[in-house]
Amino acid sequence: MNKKIRVGVLGAGAWGTTISLILSHKSNVLLWANEKKVVKEINLKNKNDTFLKDVKLNKKIKATNNLNDFSEVDFLFIVVPTQYISTTLKKLKGTLSKHCMLINASKGIEISSLSLISEIIKNHFPKNPISILSGPNFAKEIASGKPTASLIASKSISDSKKISKLLSSSHFRPYLSNDIVGAQICGAMKNVYAIGCGIITGKKFGDNAVASIISRSFTEISLVCKKLGGKTETLMGLSGIGDLFLTCSSEKSRNFSLGLKIANGKETSTLLKSKKTLAEGAHTVKAIYKLSKKLKIDLPINNEIYKILYLNKDIDKSISELLNRPLTTEKKL
Repeated sequence: MNKKIRVGVLGAGAWGTTISLILSHKSNVLLWANEKKVVKEINLKNKNDTFLKDVKLNKKIKATNNLNDFSEVDFLFIVVPTQYISTTLKKLKGTLSKHCMLINASKGIEISSLSLISEIIKNHFPKNPISILSGPNFAKEIASGKPTASLIASKSISDSKKISKLLSSSHFRPYLSNDIVGAQICGAMKNVYAIGCGIITGKKFGDNAVASIISRSFTEISLVCKKLGGKTETLMGLSGIGDLFLTCSSEKSRNFSLGLKIANGKETSTLLKSKKTLAEGAHTVKAIYKLSKKLKIDLPINNEIYKILYLNKDIDKSISELLNRPLTTEKKL
């Protein structure tokens, strides 16, 4: 009898739970949750109403809050909020085997170090193979069985193929890539611009303005991506333009919804204090603001969103300044 694949997921939020559900069609899954209440609910009731309400979970998903339980997993999906990944992985040191494949499914950039998540993982587990799962994926739709596609990026396509075999199904189609950098930059930065599109929509500036922000945002993502070594085909694919379009055009996006609330007069400082539902873009905008200065590149939309969120800049003034920037040609990809 073939050895059963051991699969683990770190993080039982909506996306981590959904990934566990996808994996459970083919494997037994061990899901780590920080909250004891969530662990109990998954194990006793096969549901996670705290983060993924009204979705029945497969009995092949078992939850734990003990990281030592992951000592024998062959594949570990990391779905922890970006700013907590380093502290979580630190606790796993000495537990994971060296052959375990680590797949990051979180989207963001660490503010303190300006590191991509793959770099954070490599710092803690330098010998383990690292991959990225990224794409236009709303958790609730996938958990409900609606069709979607996503990107798996690894240094070697053979690693991407191994991971795709775990995830692929009649309603979830993985595509393969070897562009780890591009997949992460696109996935992180689109959250920032979704906040901007939420603000534009909430202020009722119109569809033309939203389309303009999306297209110019794509240019800013392209600048950072190319500067850090990402590939143009990644920008044009699922984790690039696909994810940007989805996140910037739907209230299902936490980032878009955050922008709407800000535009409707909700106190920004109060919104940013919410730990349970904080949109990743609110962290990423700060990291990209710092990174753009380090890389010496101009990212006007990102910078204005940062100023609205953290410097209490007036939204109308920000929009006016963006529209009245010096006239120039469109930059080529």
